[in-house]
Parts: sequence; C-alpha cells; structure tokens
Amino acid sequence: MDRATERGGGGWRSLLAYYLFFAYFSVVEQAIIYASGIADFFGVAQSLLMSLLWLVPVLLLPRHGRTIAGIIGLVVWLTSLVSLGYLAIYHQEFSQGVIFTLFESNWAESSEYLESYFAWWMLPALAVYSLVPWLMWRRLRGLQMRPTPRLILAIGLLVAVFWPGLGPWALKGAPPELALRIQADHMEPVAPWQLVIGYAKYRDALQATENRLLSQAGHRTLPGLIDRNRDTANTLVLVIGESTNSRRMGLYGYWRNTTPRLSALAPELLVFDQVYAARPYTIESLEQVLSFADQRHPKRYLESPTLIEIMKQAGYRTYWITNQQTQTRRNTLLTTFSKQADEQIYLNNNRSQNSARYDEVVFRPFEDILHNEVPKKFILVHLIGTHRAYRYRYPDSFNVFEGRPDTPRWLHKARQRREYNDYDNAVRYNDFVVAGLIQRLKESGANGFLVYFADHGEEVYDFPGRPFAGRNEKAPTLPMYSVPFLIWRSESWKRRNPVAVPERMVRRLYSLSDFIFTWLDLAGIGFDGFDPGRSIVNPRYRPHPVLIGNPEAPETLIDLRQQFQAAARRAGAGAKAVAPLK
Repeated sequence: MDRATERGGGGWRSLLAYYLFFAYFSVVEQAIIYASGIADFFGVAQSLLMSLLWLVPVLLLPRHGRTIAGIIGLVVWLTSLVSLGYLAIYHQEFSQGVIFTLFESNWAESSEYLESYFAWWMLPALAVYSLVPWLMWRRLRGLQMRPTPRLILAIGLLVAVFWPGLGPWALKGAPPELALRIQADHMEPVAPWQLVIGYAKYRDALQATENRLLSQAGHRTLPGLIDRNRDTANTLVLVIGESTNSRRMGLYGYWRNTTPRLSALAPELLVFDQVYAARPYTIESLEQVLSFADQRHPKRYLESPTLIEIMKQAGYRTYWITNQQTQTRRNTLLTTFSKQADEQIYLNNNRSQNSARYDEVVFRPFEDILHNEVPKKFILVHLIGTHRAYRYRYPDSFNVFEGRPDTPRWLHKARQRREYNDYDNAVRYNDFVVAGLIQRLKESGANGFLVYFADHGEEVYDFPGRPFAGRNEKAPTLPMYSVPFLIWRSESWKRRNPVAVPERMVRRLYSLSDFIFTWLDLAGIGFDGFDPGRSIVNPRYRPHPVLIGNPEAPETLIDLRQQFQAAARRAGAGAKAVAPLK
C-alpha cells in the first residue's frame, strides 16, 4: 500500500466517514435542541467529542470496521429514539428527571404512553431519521491505515474522550469518584449514555433510599408524640388516587356529572377546592406527601420518620393495599415506602396494565381489614385511578360519555375526542371506587375517618388550541397539579374530634407537600415542633407558599400563591385577571 492510498479513500477520508456516521445519532438531536433555544451548545460539543470513542474499535480492528459500525450504530440508533421521541412530544431535552420516571415505569405503562402520544407524522420522521445513517453505513469501506498510526490515534482518541474526568484526576488530584461523576456529566447528553448512566444513577439512588428507609425502620420516631385518641379503637384510612384532575370532577363544578356518588355524599364530606400537588409525577409527589419532605427539602424523607413510621409509633397496625402494577415484584422507590407497613397487599400481578384489574379489587381486602379485631388500624389504599391509558381504567358499564354531543368542539381529531371522553369515564369510575370505600367504612361502624386525594393531576385536552394530554413539569399547567382533596368522618369521630369548618376553610390554598401536618392534626397526634399553620383543618392555619416544579432546580420553582395574588391585584386594578399558568 502506498502513501497515496493511505491519504486517500482508504485512510483519513474513510475515518471521517465513520466518524460522521457515529456522530449523527447524537449531534442531530442536540443540534435541534440548540437551534430551538431549549439548551446551550454544551450538548452539541459533547456529542462531537464523545462520538470519537466509537472510532477506537474500528481503528483496532479495521478489517471488521463496517460490521463494528453496524452493531454500534444499531445500539445507538435504538437508544437515541427514546430521547428523540421525548423531544418530539414535549419539546424538551431528555433530562435526569425523565430517566428516573422512565425506570420507575414498566413496559405496559410505557407502551400505553407511546400509544397515547403516537401521531402519524412520527412514522415518516422516523423513516427519514433512520434512512440517513443506513445510507451512510452502506458507503463505509475498509479502513486502510498502518498499524502504528492506528494505535497512536486510538490512544489519542481515548485520552480526548475521557479527558473531562481524567484531567481533574491526573492534574489536580481530584478523587476518583469526582472524576467519574464529571466524566458521566459530559457523556450523558450522548446516546446511548443517556440511558446507561441514567440507569446507573437510578439504581444507586434506589439502593441508597432502601438502605436508609428500611434499615432505620422502627428507629426513627417523633419526639414528644402524643395521641389524643390512644384510648379508643380507631380506623383511619388514606386513599391515594392517580392522575385525577379535580377540574374534571362534577363535585368541583365540572359541567359533566362525572362524580354522581361523591356528589350525593357531599353533605358528609369536607371538600377542599384549592389543593395542589407539588410534583406532577407519582414517586416525586408521594415522597413529600408521605413524609416531612417538601419543595425546599426534597430529601427529608430520608432523615425524618415517614407517615407510616409515625402511625406505627402511635400504636396503629399499618396496611398498604395497592392496585398499582408497578408495585408488584419490582424494587421501586414507592415499593420501599410500602415495605414499611406491617402488611402489604399487592393486587395487580398482571404483565399488562389492561382492563382485567379495575380498582374495585381493593374492596375485598379493605373489607377484610375493616372487620378484623385489631383495635387501631391505619389503612393506605393506593389506586390506579385515572392513569393513562384511560380506557383501561373502567369497565364497559361506565362508558357513558363516548359520542356525547357535549365533547369540546376544539377537539378536531377522533382520537382526541375519544381520549377526552375516556378520561371522563375513568373519573366517573374512580368516583364509584372512592365512594364505595367511604360507604364500606361507614357501614362497618368504625370510629375514624377517610382522606382521599390524587397524587397529581393530568391535562387532557383542557385548552382550546393546545392538543395535549399528559404532564410536563417543564411546561406546567394547573390541570397537571389541581387535585381533589376530601375528608369523610364518622359521627363518633366528629363528636370526639370536632373540627370547626367555616366556609373559607375549604377554599384554603394548600400544597400536598404539607399533607402530613393535616393528617396528624386530624388523627389527634401531636409532637414537639408540630406546626398548626401547615394543617388545612387547623384554626391556626397560615397561608404558605404553594411551590410547584423541580426542587433540584430551585430557581425554576413557581409559587402559585404569589401568582393567584398577582392575578387578584390585576383584577382589582381593572385589568383582566389572568389565572396562574392556565
């Protein structure tokens, strides 16, 4: 082989072709993100740098370069589709928070989301995106370079790729852990490292959480705990719904009668209409709901006793009933919370989140616990509620809104109209389940109360000109955070634990992140440092910030209380009042 050949098509030119092939899968996405103003140039730069890594095996095994490129290309193509799909749907960069949510989902749940968000244009876009690298791969040829230059170049590329972490370690004596973290941060924008590094971080966080929560079970207690109802037999029930927007409930003024049973029970309920979840995702929301964590202190659930631990400290036997499929045989963060209970009842063992497991399956174990002889019971019921895909959340007998003439006219596509009505059907079925739990508690004659709320809301084509269904923390709207919050109390409980209920109480602006104070106040449990101002049912309630958003980026948090106050001031000044968000 002469030098002309090495300099020509078989040498550097072929190497450049390989590099462009590898870089394509990450640079295209990051270039779109940068051009759209979503993020800065960092992602593009790291894509260009980290794509050099794939040239190393080609340099070391040049005879098999095309095969190696095909294998690597297939893996990187598949992983890049995840982040590209997220970008197409949400117009946001695939982030660490999304990675955690992804790994807290199962295949059935993910497939439902894919089906719900699928649009026709995605197929031709996918075809074009995939055709380009396939044509590039077909043009790749064997790499003709001498062994010594290939080896030197391979070493140089490895140093360049790993220099972000290697440099601080070699030149500044940074600890290996810090060097690895820096390297991971630089590789994370690039496929397939988004998923690989994200999964590694997820597993580390999951293991750390389980170790801290379960290893300290029974050892974390509230100082000075006093239970005013310690001498009575009590049954206290917490029902946690899923993805239910209070604005789509007839009980809250929605034009459709989606809550006939709860509306009939309204005279017996405390119905609070200004309650908001802090996060639009189940795990992140319940980390705060079930502990003293909040938007300013999101990791406090690792340090302070959780609600279940407190109820056990107060002498209650604790039960966790769930129809959430993600809780079965999977080691998730929420499963870790459930393991703190004395008894767990996992009801949904299906491989697919299909119509075979409706929420009414919780009735039987709930009744069994109600009628056992344990004098002090705390029962947590976790429903699948109105989780997407909505048509799987109710039986045919609750399909009452399909084809109704009152379907919003701004929904021009049949799929959108169908999904809008499916959601309302799911809300109506959820009404049947929640009211059924209340009725069973009432008929048992137990002394106690039941609290129901949803972990977060859901936007389902609620706004004209915005054909969107789902949740997106980076583009928040009120339906994603507005949740139902209601309380039912037995007559015996109301006599022993009276609550003054002025009309303005039920209109108090409140964040679910403060829920633990309300629950303990209702239960008659006090402790050193209890803050009555953070209980929605306490006469000494004080308005607090209602923060939504990602606490890992505190500068992005939105205070709904301030936004409501600003809207009221604008209205008072004669300007058109604009609701916060939408």
